[in-house]
Amino acid sequence: MTKEVDCFICGEKELAHNLVGLNKKLIGKDISKFHCLQCLADYLDVSAEDLEERIQEFKDGGCDLFL
Repeated sequence: MTKEVDCFICGEKELAHNLVGLNKKLIGKDISKFHCLQCLADYLDVSAEDLEERIQEFKDGGCDLFL
């Protein structure tokens, strides 16, 4: 059973595993509140597309936070 993770800013429901991994990778491994893609992009002042590219880079690099 997996725990449902929601965006604490906008309330978007059930964030994908890779998005949870990106939050941990970019903000901190021990965080307990997570951003959806757009809220994370706004927080980091980058585009959502840039973050999607970073997810793919981390996946390709074998980071275990990503599927």
